[in-house]
Amino acid sequence: MIIYEHALPTLVIVLALVAAIAVAGASFWFFMPRKLATLFIPVLYLVFLLVLTWCILMPGRREVETHTLKPRFIVALDTSESMLLTPEPATISSRWDIARSALDMPWASIVSADCDIETFTFADTVGEKITLDAVEEIEADGAATLLRDSVKSIASRYAGLNVAGMLLLTDGTDTREAYSDWANDSRPFPMFTLQLEPEGMWQDEADVRVDSVSTPRRVTKDWSSELKAVISGQGTQGNAVGVQLFKSGRLIEEQPVQIPADGGSREVKFELEHPQVGAYDYRIFVPPLDGESNTNDNEYVVSVRVGDSKNRLLYVEGTPRWEYKYLRRALVSNPEITPMIFFSGVDGKPRGGVPVGTMTANMDESELTFVKIVVLGNLSGKELTEARARNLVKYVEDGGSLVILGGPKVWARDGISSTSLKGILPVKKHAFEAVESTDPMPVRLTDIARSHPAFTGDIQLWDNIPPILSVYPNTSLSAGATALVSVDSPKGSHSIVVTHRYGQGKVAVILTDTLWKWQLAPGAFKGKYYQRFWVQLISWLMPEEEEVDQDAIEAFASAERLHLGEELDIQARHSDTLTGIETMQCMITLPDKREVPYTMESQYVTTSTGKSHPGFTVRFKAETAGLHTAIVSAEVDGKTIAAEPVSFFVKPFTPESIPRPIDFGVLQALATASGGGYFTTLDALDKRLSDLNPNMIEDQTETYKTLWRHWILITILMALMTGSWVLRKLQNMP
Repeated sequence: MIIYEHALPTLVIVLALVAAIAVAGASFWFFMPRKLATLFIPVLYLVFLLVLTWCILMPGRREVETHTLKPRFIVALDTSESMLLTPEPATISSRWDIARSALDMPWASIVSADCDIETFTFADTVGEKITLDAVEEIEADGAATLLRDSVKSIASRYAGLNVAGMLLLTDGTDTREAYSDWANDSRPFPMFTLQLEPEGMWQDEADVRVDSVSTPRRVTKDWSSELKAVISGQGTQGNAVGVQLFKSGRLIEEQPVQIPADGGSREVKFELEHPQVGAYDYRIFVPPLDGESNTNDNEYVVSVRVGDSKNRLLYVEGTPRWEYKYLRRALVSNPEITPMIFFSGVDGKPRGGVPVGTMTANMDESELTFVKIVVLGNLSGKELTEARARNLVKYVEDGGSLVILGGPKVWARDGISSTSLKGILPVKKHAFEAVESTDPMPVRLTDIARSHPAFTGDIQLWDNIPPILSVYPNTSLSAGATALVSVDSPKGSHSIVVTHRYGQGKVAVILTDTLWKWQLAPGAFKGKYYQRFWVQLISWLMPEEEEVDQDAIEAFASAERLHLGEELDIQARHSDTLTGIETMQCMITLPDKREVPYTMESQYVTTSTGKSHPGFTVRFKAETAGLHTAIVSAEVDGKTIAAEPVSFFVKPFTPESIPRPIDFGVLQALATASGGGYFTTLDALDKRLSDLNPNMIEDQTETYKTLWRHWILITILMALMTGSWVLRKLQNMP
């Protein structure tokens, strides 16, 4: 297709051409002799004008080609050791053989005609992309299966691409995840799963085991925490199993749990009290069943450190208001913290509501070192100052927690969004003015809030949250932020409590200035919504380290639990005030109380923020089952400085080798939640994939070539001008 790109109107160009031809014709008619030789001159001029007009029109040729882009079809093959399992006696093929048979069926050639098939293997990590033919050379030898992480990793690789589907060949085992609810998450493309063995093939050998234990590893004195244990097994004959909890070797509680005779998992919860500071080992033990042969997985040990309850909290408010009145009461009555409260009078000068020692509201780096949580009230950006904002940013990056309350000043255009704090907020956009209503606006928890520490405990209590009267609407959450509480206003649903982790610290924002209404609502005296919310939110915001030490060493392990034969890294870094440290020692106490020293190597370590810092590391291979404790220390000026102990538990067995059936529920949930399909036979899978009918995408490419900007046209114009000049000279014309 020829297109013209001239800027002048076409009519103007045509009129100019006609005028030029008319003037040239008149000149020839009146002034040139009428001879045969001179007739060529106006012809040359006419051709010159036509070629010049063609160039002025700036013609070009544009061609559009349409290409059909093949979608991708993904094959993900589990290569962990559990794929080799088969029920005894072995009357059927192993899961591994059936999975590879699925790749040799006719669907592969049919789908490859319309899709690009891309194959991955996975176990504890996702391997590189391979071809289907290369699967024949792969062995199932993975010592662990991180199914959830592998599916998530593959999905992220293909984000935004046209994927027709994914064939997931796995037994559904995930050696890290204690629960399987993650399988119900939505996926960006349909997933197809295959039942790799018939149901009911495994004999129900009597067995119970402790799959996992979760509890806060650092807690506060005089407060309680919750310990959750997942108990699994089969062959219980319908009898209850006693789950025992030991504290430092002493039995303190036992709870019965009912596990289905045909197998399953149950969660057991224990309430832990912490009246004294110190380190305590908690052991979960399930007595073996009659006839149980595998008893090395019947216990699990965790270490919990109880710290001092005097954790400092700094609350700086503007002019006193209702929120200040009730929040002050909640903070002062909280035995977990030592609050330091300051407010501004009408003159703007800070006053101490509840001062502590020589602490001030300056929020400089030296004072923030001794504070675990900072709460900012109704302050404008000018009242806060940019210098304090920068100090708070560094404070959060280094592990402190920050709470920003709602208020007309703080969320105004010249509020905290005008300072450096804007970059660490869990909301990247919000309204500068609140939406207020005379009618109470109902409040509700988000789905994720029901498992958040700020609302754990009596979850039914939060089904009837008192309403509020204002909200700063139109919030847009930052990446990784979590909305915990929302409100239904006349202008829609909006978030009012949003949190996220930033650096090594945490940030929470309150997008209403009527949260104090929770204190006065009907039933508030019984439910204590306001008090309970702040107590639990503060408990979650409390940094993990129990005491602030400017000359500190921080140690951490790459995992809290692992299995025999696996490895983990123990890493350490020191504060900037400690200099001259060339080496660190790591003393690991084994379950039998033997101490094994290790010399750590200098190496950059990466924190949870993604930043790398100079530090030290040592790799440890688990060769003994049980609880291990590592203490990292260094010599500084003749003094030994040690980090807080790091504990990890080594399981005495490898889940990949435990004889058990495939997880039918996980396979079905993955297929259903993604809109794919779950198949019980190879033929059913082959038929469905052969009829896949993928969605083709057409892509258009354009090629453009100018028809006027060419050396031939320039040569023609020059030749025409030269020819007319030669003819004129031959005829002795001026």
